[in-house]
Amino acid sequence: MHKIFAQSILISSISLTSSTLFAESTSLGSIMITANRYSQPTDESLASVSVITRSDIEQSAATDLSTLLSSVTGIVVKPSGPSGQLTSVFMRGTNSNHVLTIVDGIKLYSATAGSTAFQHIPLDQIERIEIVRGPRSSLYGSEAIGGVIQIFTHKGSMKPSATINVAAGTHNTREMSAAFSGSTQNADLSLNAKQSSTNGIDVIKHTTENDDDGYTNDSISARVNYRFNPEFSLQSSFMNTRGDTEYDSCFNSTTFLSSDDCNSKSQQQVFSNTLKFTPDGMWNGQLQIGTSKDFDDNFADATREYTFETKRESISFTNDLIFSAEHIVVLGIDYADDEVSSTFLDSTSPSNRSNTGTFAVWSNRFDKLKVSASIRRDDNEQFDVHNTGNIALGHPITSNLDAFISYGTAFKAPTFNDLYSSFGGNPLLKPEESNSTEIGIRGTHQLGSWSFNVFQTNIDELIISVPTGTFSSISSNVAKAEITGAEFTSTLNIGGWNSNLSLSYVDPINKSGANDGKVLQSRAKQTLSLGVKRDFQKITFGSSIIAQSKRYTTADNSASIAGYGIVNISADYHVTKDVMLSAKLNNLLDKEYVLNEGFGTTYNTLGRTVFVNLSYTM
Repeated sequence: MHKIFAQSILISSISLTSSTLFAESTSLGSIMITANRYSQPTDESLASVSVITRSDIEQSAATDLSTLLSSVTGIVVKPSGPSGQLTSVFMRGTNSNHVLTIVDGIKLYSATAGSTAFQHIPLDQIERIEIVRGPRSSLYGSEAIGGVIQIFTHKGSMKPSATINVAAGTHNTREMSAAFSGSTQNADLSLNAKQSSTNGIDVIKHTTENDDDGYTNDSISARVNYRFNPEFSLQSSFMNTRGDTEYDSCFNSTTFLSSDDCNSKSQQQVFSNTLKFTPDGMWNGQLQIGTSKDFDDNFADATREYTFETKRESISFTNDLIFSAEHIVVLGIDYADDEVSSTFLDSTSPSNRSNTGTFAVWSNRFDKLKVSASIRRDDNEQFDVHNTGNIALGHPITSNLDAFISYGTAFKAPTFNDLYSSFGGNPLLKPEESNSTEIGIRGTHQLGSWSFNVFQTNIDELIISVPTGTFSSISSNVAKAEITGAEFTSTLNIGGWNSNLSLSYVDPINKSGANDGKVLQSRAKQTLSLGVKRDFQKITFGSSIIAQSKRYTTADNSASIAGYGIVNISADYHVTKDVMLSAKLNNLLDKEYVLNEGFGTTYNTLGRTVFVNLSYTM
């Protein structure tokens, strides 16, 4: 890993005339975030936060959300190949289903698998991403052990505009998109649509055959904000994506043979309505009603094999009591109902579950000491009542240096697969539980800013599959894990060059069973992300590097895949005021590397690729 880091820094120095993968905004202090379920500047939050703005997305070398997230502090991505393939996201060494994803305030996930299909959410529909590392169950309930990824779709602008994009790239990749944004005296409107396709590459390394596995994605989003008067407004948003993914090695139940003619048809959908009332005085209120859908239909040799579907309906109400700029109380209640359909579930199992969560947040400053606390009670018809909490203290050391310490608990409810799967489900499962402690220090200087955090997370009641026979197993709460880690981020502006450095170390250790003391599989202990950028009149150049250490592919650490480091570059050229030509060159050195391997299967990654986009804005 040390060799990879040294090579990465050397390559970055050489490539300072290229473009950037700016995954984390370099001017966070003035950005308003909602990490504590109320709006506050990033530098006022007593949590580890990364913000990816629309400008960051456009100037990055990433062409999909999974690649963008892989450059964020504390995140490791495990894809089963490129181009729409199943992707797992690990945050701070926790499980991939310990990350909560929220789109426009609505949870988006599969209640059967317990994770989010990041591979199908297109970057074109995203306005901003907020990533909060650490436990957040005291605000959002289940899933948020490792952290929360909040995605906000495009919002309308005051100035009417329309943009058309056409793009093409390696492996016969093609994209077309259009966007419209505008406003009236009382309303803002945004409409976005995109169609993309690629021939892809062979997903699995074969010895005798090589068949490309293609992917298509159609997406649309809309957002309108209507102001009835200065005190009342209604914001509605909608996002819908449909993907068709070809992949290898699926089971054909008709022939009882393995097939490489496999494909998955998927849909992710979010619909949100938020009524805000902000009367003069100390009280703000918000009522949100929304639905989300996760659908996956799988075929082998054109025959439907299995289906997973989650429909979620939710309603929440929050009250912000603003006693002063620094003394805020938030009271809220969430209700949600999950309805599932899956060919893997026992036919006699329940198909829906409801959850009611009540929570409170308190934030205040006493002289220089800032205190933030939250508590939540979740009442679920499957696992009864679960309570979580979080407290954080912050204090300035100097005028340019702040420190904070926090402690929080979190939980993860068992999925429908865990509880009722025909292949080892256990309806007696309890929620997974965690407690985390974090200490952070951050500072600013004339050339930029920096932060350093250390943390430890203990997880109990981890759900694993325990063998009960030669070909049988059952899900059980028998595993434990202890995760320690450190993160360092830095931004610099020297001579017109903007740089963004992220280093993280995590030690996720199994603390139970036969593999006690072993590193949890699929996690890279060390990660590095480095981006640089500079504007030259009509041209923006920069470069980025992503490097990660090896990761184990088995629970007993008997097998692993090597670490890697790749270089990406991009450039934007403003042909005219209305026309821009962009180019992205990923994996510049054509590095051959692996991110996912197991059960005798190795998943390919892309070599050197080129992507060119032409946009016209009216």
